[in-house]
Amino acid sequence: MYAARWLAAGLLLAAGFTASAQDDNWNGFDLTGLALPREGLANGGQPRDGIPALDAPKFSPGKETGVGFEERVVGVVIGGVARAYPRSVLIWHEVVNDRIGEQPFVLVYSPLSGTVAAFDSRSGDATDRFGVSGLVYNSGTLLFDRASSSLWLPLEGVAIAGPRAGDRLPAIVATETSWADWLTRHPDTAVMTAETGHQRPYGQDPYADYLSNSELRFPAGTPDARYHPKEPVLIVAHQGKYRAYPFAELAKHDAPFTDAFAGQTWRIDFNYADQRALVTDADGKPVPAATEYWFAWHAGHPKDFVYTAPR
Repeated sequence: MYAARWLAAGLLLAAGFTASAQDDNWNGFDLTGLALPREGLANGGQPRDGIPALDAPKFSPGKETGVGFEERVVGVVIGGVARAYPRSVLIWHEVVNDRIGEQPFVLVYSPLSGTVAAFDSRSGDATDRFGVSGLVYNSGTLLFDRASSSLWLPLEGVAIAGPRAGDRLPAIVATETSWADWLTRHPDTAVMTAETGHQRPYGQDPYADYLSNSELRFPAGTPDARYHPKEPVLIVAHQGKYRAYPFAELAKHDAPFTDAFAGQTWRIDFNYADQRALVTDADGKPVPAATEYWFAWHAGHPKDFVYTAPR
């Protein structure tokens, strides 16, 4: 019954039925000096930490797991160590604070905006721990760091309000793909288990209906009809500049291709079957990139370049 109650709560959140109508209900966060237009901000209907971030994820060997080959995972490789984070767990937590060796990082998965990104979470000699604020911006999860209660955008890794406003986290490489693809390319990977210490119906998806339609649950700027609102978009950032590659455009290439951007040349390898995009630089080194739904990307970056495949 406890699991069923959490599923019902998740369904209500996904449907937007619990969104607060009170303009001043910001879960105790100080929005003084908010760096972005407030009309894009909304209360997502959950209190601060109402969606619990994972701070101590557990893992098992990938070859011993029961993850289905078609299940979506987000993969990270640091120092030759590969880990996979199943969507079936991420969708109930949205933020994972983890460490591989000496590298602490935060992994973000926002079901509402489709945002997938990861960042180095070192802050001087300390390590930032992030949580789910319960607020959304352009219908995407806003993070907060526990030390200062500053609010952070999940795609850009930048603080938009609070004592750390303007700070930016270095991105690290994280790739969303199928479990079969990840396991094939990283056979020694570990995979995060559902032993989280929380009772959630991890085999059920509270956002299934949301993914299958065009409806949005919260404000998200002016719509742009060039692509389906929830078309996945690959985003590459360099020196504060961004370029977006809709998967619909990437699918028009039948082989990896290169593209020049911000004085650099990037190689993009898109696998249509696995809906996976890899980015490397001219030396073949993996480049951090994020993914996000088209509506959320355009709402936050309406004037940034959008790639169109040659005809």
